[in-house]
Amino acid sequence: MARENTCQFAILGMLCREPMSGYGLRQAIARTVGHFWQESYGNLYPALERMEAEGLAALDREERSPGGRVRKVYRVTAKGRRVLAEWLRRPVVPHVERNELLLKLFFGAQVGPKSSLAHVERSRAEAVGLLAALRLIDEDVRGARKGHPELPYWHLSVRAGLLGLEAHLRWCDEAREALQRLAHTARPTTKEKRDER
Repeated sequence: MARENTCQFAILGMLCREPMSGYGLRQAIARTVGHFWQESYGNLYPALERMEAEGLAALDREERSPGGRVRKVYRVTAKGRRVLAEWLRRPVVPHVERNELLLKLFFGAQVGPKSSLAHVERSRAEAVGLLAALRLIDEDVRGARKGHPELPYWHLSVRAGLLGLEAHLRWCDEAREALQRLAHTARPTTKEKRDER
């Protein structure tokens, strides 16, 4: 399924929670599903306009922001809820994740282990920060939303993020050890020799 269509379903799901503006949607996505799903402003606003034209979302109200701009707040329609429910029942379309870190490691012999090690170290540091943030989200969701009927579903997605980050950190540690061993035994590449001059 095309990303633009999937964007539509992310928006519908968020609007089922409460009416929101494009800015509010962006913030809600970042706060809730941001560890596994992101949307840019460039996707959100055109999708909202198209969804309004198709009757999936409707203008709920207009609000003035502190800067004086008019902000449109949208709500999901009954048709939008039906379309979302139909999509939620369909099988997940498999996809291959694009992972630049793994692509660079795969071709890492071209530049030697030092560059690859630096990539792994950066990825590990980012994962440590994300894991801390996700743990806070998990605590907030389980504490502040206790008894909410959607909590078990939210918790499943947060849990997948936590376990995925923990696994990534273990992999980073293994990769770091392997690359450090390589750095001690590998001959310098032509580029590394030039850099040392």
